[in-house]
Amino acid sequence: MGLKNKKVSEINNSLRSNCKRFFRPLEVFQTLIALILILGCLLAAQWQFHRGQARVANNSIIRVNENQTPSAIENLAAINPLKDQWRQFKIAGSFDPNHQSLIRNRYNQGRYGFEVLQLFHLSTALPAKESIWLDRGWVSAGKSAATAPTIPPVSSNQVSVVVRVRSENISKQLQGSFFATKSNYNTVNLTQLQGVSAQNYYADLISSSDKSTAPLTIIELPDISDGPHYAYAIQWLAFGLMIAIGRVLLFKNT
Repeated sequence: MGLKNKKVSEINNSLRSNCKRFFRPLEVFQTLIALILILGCLLAAQWQFHRGQARVANNSIIRVNENQTPSAIENLAAINPLKDQWRQFKIAGSFDPNHQSLIRNRYNQGRYGFEVLQLFHLSTALPAKESIWLDRGWVSAGKSAATAPTIPPVSSNQVSVVVRVRSENISKQLQGSFFATKSNYNTVNLTQLQGVSAQNYYADLISSSDKSTAPLTIIELPDISDGPHYAYAIQWLAFGLMIAIGRVLLFKNT
């Protein structure tokens, strides 16, 4: 019994000593730093997990919509820019030669350039005329920042076009014609781009009944891989576990 009591007493003394040491200012500071880092890892893991979920959901929409047969519509209100993204529709109307903007930071076969947004007015929309920005395709940048790219003019004749709905946020990449439009971070600015009223999404020009308004280049479908987000989430969780283990080992070895 005496030996057992002695061991119990030694354990109690060790626990009291460790408790006193744990609440020393340096130990508390190190523990707080570890907790902050672990919290950061958990938040990063959650962020990557939600990004992965959004990527999977978005890819499922693309897989369904990209194989749909283009349907004719007379009113843009029939389009849901999120559920119908990357789906093709037929619309009729005319391009507006006076309203053109550029999407910067676009590359084609390794060459820097822009994609050309042109305003398009529906002729069949009732009760009022509706407008949407159409991406005509890619053009190469000029020789210098002061040189405007060469963009073939567009006809204002009535045409029937096939378009593919896009809903990505391009506001940070918008430039006016030429570099006149201020950049902003909200996609809704498409509705008032260059002072005209239009939809808060845009669409790729796939084909046109008039050769003069044919697409400048073919706009490819996006990569529909689910990406590494789930792997990154697991990686951040592993980092958090490593920090926790490291803090315990540091405490034991000091």
